[in-house]
Amino acid sequence: MWTNHGKNMEGAHLVTIEEFRRCPERYSFTYPTWTGPEVHHVQDYQVPVSNPEGFITCRVYTPAGPGPFPVHLNFHGGGWVLGGLQSEAAWCRSICNGSSIIVIDVDYRLAPEHQYPIALYDCWAAVRWAHTNAQTLNVNHNSISIGGLSSGGLITAVLAHFARDCSPPLELKLQLMVVPATDMRYVPLSISNAQPLTAESCPYPSAIFCSDLPWSPLARESWFLNYYIGTDEEVRSKILSDWRMTPVLSPSMKALAPAHIVTAEFDVERDEAEYYGQLLREAGNQVTMKRYAGVPHAFAHYNHPTRGLSKSREFIRDTTRLLSEVHGTRQRDEVA
Repeated sequence: MWTNHGKNMEGAHLVTIEEFRRCPERYSFTYPTWTGPEVHHVQDYQVPVSNPEGFITCRVYTPAGPGPFPVHLNFHGGGWVLGGLQSEAAWCRSICNGSSIIVIDVDYRLAPEHQYPIALYDCWAAVRWAHTNAQTLNVNHNSISIGGLSSGGLITAVLAHFARDCSPPLELKLQLMVVPATDMRYVPLSISNAQPLTAESCPYPSAIFCSDLPWSPLARESWFLNYYIGTDEEVRSKILSDWRMTPVLSPSMKALAPAHIVTAEFDVERDEAEYYGQLLREAGNQVTMKRYAGVPHAFAHYNHPTRGLSKSREFIRDTTRLLSEVHGTRQRDEVA
């Protein structure tokens, strides 16, 4: 797979964030190569956020029909440092058409300019905005789901707690966590000065086994964290001890929204994601999980109809069906 799709790529963690942003397709095989199918209507909205005050863009994909429609909010991946509205546009468009729901893609603010926990609260502001403005958006405010990939999966996990704990609680139909980070305490500050992970230093075998794989190595995880939570060891330790950064530490996992967790076989974060699902299940929540065999961390991005991975297309079909089921809509099978 690496020979076919990634051998000419350079590791993002080997350059600065400024260099990556100048030419992202050079450093990531998952950089979008397909924009997705046409949808009935696409509109960008400027959504106010705070701490610090500003605006973020929410891109709203609306299917054909009278509505009001159920809505799914997507929080893209990229380690809280990379990505944007192009990252998962193909998936958002496919879901909008296939599940006959509105999809809102949230362009939350990124580190290092906006460090932890700004991304969390930007995304929460987007959820509240969608709920409050349901009539304007032609949204059914009683049928909301949230989801995200990797760092967006962590955001999803945390926001499910926010939704449960706000007053009145905001009922979610689903929290969809795709290859989510849920416990990064094992990630070293500096790879060059760190000892190799062992069973004593890390409870997750996948993190040990996959730490040097070219797709998303441990060094890349460290690169993301250094930008998102900084390199001061005391501050870093404090943040990683906060459940909002490490959801497996949540003081209460009861009464959360139904969850579906997607993992990839060759992924550093596979076992921590599945462990989080186990914790949710033990707390009495409805949880389903699926591990996609033979693929790396961000396989879901590589979804080009002819050049992409078959497992990525399978993922689109699976999530189209899932979101149709939880929202009670009629599925349209448009994914080959």
